[in-house]
Amino acid sequence: MTRNRLLAGAIAGVLGGCVSGLLAAPATGWPVHLPMSGVLGLLFGLGFGARVRTAGSGLMWGQAYGILWWLLGPLTLVPLVDGRGLQWTVPAIQSSFPHLLAHMVGFGAVLGLAMYGLGRLLPFISDAAKSPAEPSVPELVPPLVQALVVGGVGGLLGAWVFLWGIETAGFFSVVAGMVGMGSPAAGGLLHYLIGLVIAMTFALLFHRDVGGTGSALIWGMGYGVLWWILGPLTLLPLFTDSPVHWTVEAARASFSSLVAHLLYGAVVGLVYALVNRLWMILFVDSDPLSRTREGAGTRSVRGVLIGQAGGILGGILFTFVMYGVGALPSVASLVGSRSPLVGVLVHFAISILIGSSFGLLFQRQAYSPGAGMGWGVSYGVLWWLLGALTLFPALLRHPVDWSLAAASASYASLIGHLFYGVGLGLLLQHLVSRYDSARQPRQHDTGSPEALWAGTVLVVVILPLVLAG
Repeated sequence: MTRNRLLAGAIAGVLGGCVSGLLAAPATGWPVHLPMSGVLGLLFGLGFGARVRTAGSGLMWGQAYGILWWLLGPLTLVPLVDGRGLQWTVPAIQSSFPHLLAHMVGFGAVLGLAMYGLGRLLPFISDAAKSPAEPSVPELVPPLVQALVVGGVGGLLGAWVFLWGIETAGFFSVVAGMVGMGSPAAGGLLHYLIGLVIAMTFALLFHRDVGGTGSALIWGMGYGVLWWILGPLTLLPLFTDSPVHWTVEAARASFSSLVAHLLYGAVVGLVYALVNRLWMILFVDSDPLSRTREGAGTRSVRGVLIGQAGGILGGILFTFVMYGVGALPSVASLVGSRSPLVGVLVHFAISILIGSSFGLLFQRQAYSPGAGMGWGVSYGVLWWLLGALTLFPALLRHPVDWSLAAASASYASLIGHLFYGVGLGLLLQHLVSRYDSARQPRQHDTGSPEALWAGTVLVVVILPLVLAG
């Protein structure tokens, strides 16, 4: 099996190197770039091949691996070898932005998907001894049906959420231009159709990875990042006969679309998981032979209470950031006050509500301190997008602004949300483990959660810094 993973990784690495080299000219030149891609693919197969159990997990591990090698390659090892020294400055990182996208979409995504495909093919080619086949797990719903129905519903809702912070009139006209039309109505119809298609591909790729409602949110966000690169930065200019520019300037102009894609993906993942959960309640948990000793209502109440405790700890950590940047009066303005004390009270009320939802969604995924912190930080990123950039201005009757300028102005809030997520996730995991010492990740939850946390958080934290003018 190890030999197969090494071979699959090397081949997948060369394929990813070809695609990434075509997307962004290799800094080392093709004679060095392709062999190095093969070596990096071999290392990927050795270190992560066993974790690539599905197409979705391969995609996420590949993207995270691509980001890692963007940091180690164009910014570190390559400039050290050619005598330029470390390129860890903002101007150098901005000039290397095309290579970041190429490493994610070209090298990483192709590497992970090809690794999965070759991993399924090579055991039938190799003469090596085969390990006993794992018992197949029956599908609740055939994957194609899930993709068409469940993914379709999520795609429609996600496409609606996508428009919250987008100026729709101009956006619909641009989308309509992809098919040679200028009508905003045609653009709106095409937008929802694209939302359907992307959600269907999400269902096909990730139906074996989505184990819980909470993790599905983060899976969707990670997939949304990929489609931000493939959509407005790549396919949209191609279909409108415009040159494809993977530049910092193009990404700045499309930053609001990144926020829209992240929220779209979260909605798609949430709806997909909720419908699957409904199926479980109707057709599995209702079977007396399949019931657990603890009812769903008891688990939900316990999750809410534990989440509230985690929300209080996370809120305390967040308060230090809010006090440092003087944000408490702004929070108090939600209830018509400017008092910092009122701001603290409102802040903790919100922290407890978000903690309650986290406990409901993630109590089964927080199987270790690392998992609890990973899901907590990812959930903090989601609430920065949904709260600070969306609901907060909406509740104050201000326009919802997803621009780079608004995100940069709210960057301190992002750091606060990350601190909040750390406290929330760690305390929830600790309390859950006290009640259930046998808590373990489900098999279909272990595909690539670490890569998912790392990729989603790294992209959201790094991009505002890289793109800021």
